[in-house]
Amino acid sequence: MKSFPLIFNSELNCISSPIISLMASKNLEYRLAFAYIWGFTFSDEDPNFPGALGPRIEEGFNNVFECLSDFYNVEIIRHYDITTEEVYQLIKEETSKGMPVIIFTDMYNCVWTNVFKKVHINHSCTIVDLDPNGNLFCIDSAPPCNGAIMKIDDFHASCKGCITINLDRYKNTDIDWRVILHNAVSRANKNDTFSSLSKFVNSFNSSFDVEAEIKTAHGSEPRASYIIWRLLRISGGRTLFSLFLEHLGERYSNIELLNLSKEFKTISDKWKINQALVLRYMNNPENKDILNRLSNNFSFILESEVKMAEALSRI
Repeated sequence: MKSFPLIFNSELNCISSPIISLMASKNLEYRLAFAYIWGFTFSDEDPNFPGALGPRIEEGFNNVFECLSDFYNVEIIRHYDITTEEVYQLIKEETSKGMPVIIFTDMYNCVWTNVFKKVHINHSCTIVDLDPNGNLFCIDSAPPCNGAIMKIDDFHASCKGCITINLDRYKNTDIDWRVILHNAVSRANKNDTFSSLSKFVNSFNSSFDVEAEIKTAHGSEPRASYIIWRLLRISGGRTLFSLFLEHLGERYSNIELLNLSKEFKTISDKWKINQALVLRYMNNPENKDILNRLSNNFSFILESEVKMAEALSRI
């Protein structure tokens, strides 16, 4: 069956991941798509989860589709008001040209485990080919699935629209990279990224409540709590922003940007380490050494991100 390898990143969802992966499979540059992904917000306490920090964390503003359009002229076309049969015809047309179709479903179609039931709404997966019987061969980044058959009856029972991708007018736009870079820092500042991060670090150090965090999880499993997933997504977003800096450094032969890209990857790694440490602490709350290490790491992250913004502003 025709397919392409998926790029997995915790900040790329089941729509953005296959689009980026498709471009990578065609050797098309895509890293400017991550220009404005750096952010962090820490909102007021959620009354549904008193005392929990996880529901208050957001990664910032994910502008991947907007950037793909602005910088590469990629068309992402949403088809909502068409019938399931019309979606199927689009799938036949697009896959015959080697192009995938991302379908929306009102069921979580777990084709990789042969489970088909209504778990939640608004999932999507990517159709890359049809088998001889007209069934759909799909890939999915959440959870990772490199290929499985969706029966055509299941498709008709759940499909609620689709997305097609047009790369015919793709171009790697000539850009004023300093303007884009400074816009990235300006957006982070405008959205209170660093003050929000400071508030989060202070709140974590003073009032991290394991029981409150566990109550945000389905089934009371610490690994399913909001804070674990949110920290992982933040780490993923920092990795993507480091790729954006890497691209600018390579494209414009700027050693300083290449070095800053490596520093930003270190920040991303520190977020991921802390995500693992938070989970370990939630499973072993009596171990205060873990809590102390977390506190030190979050302070390092805050200081590093503020310094990074200052360094990027000076370029």
